[in-house]
Amino acid sequence: MKRKVIAPYTINGAPKDWDMTIEGNYRLTHPSNLWTDLTIPFWSMPENTDHPTQKPEKLLAKVILASSNVGDVVFDPFLGSGTTSVVAKKLGRQYFGVELDEMYACLVEKRLEMAEIEPAIQGYSEGIFWERNTFKEKGRSINRQQSS
Repeated sequence: MKRKVIAPYTINGAPKDWDMTIEGNYRLTHPSNLWTDLTIPFWSMPENTDHPTQKPEKLLAKVILASSNVGDVVFDPFLGSGTTSVVAKKLGRQYFGVELDEMYACLVEKRLEMAEIEPAIQGYSEGIFWERNTFKEKGRSINRQQSS
């Protein structure tokens, strides 16, 4: 996970466990047991669907990356809007799932087609999970403040 450094410690003037970049100071860390960098798929996000309990792609990306390798099979017996299969596809896994509702099964097929066109996972790029409200755009990171 890539996190913005708030208190940049140094040793003899050199960064201690963080990198100084043009975009700001960042530290690569291991994800903690508490994932605070997730958001529900808002209406403006490309991954958003009408499914009432849709999970964010970033959540499934963390689970799939932690529990499988490229080429492994990912199975979801309660597929819903298909986020598990979509993320598995984007991460190079084989996938299959079961969904009883025909409307949602059609939605899954559409999302899998869209994943071929747009393979990005919001909040995850270049093998790094980014903090909330930080976006990787055009090769540079931009920290955006969320208004409350």
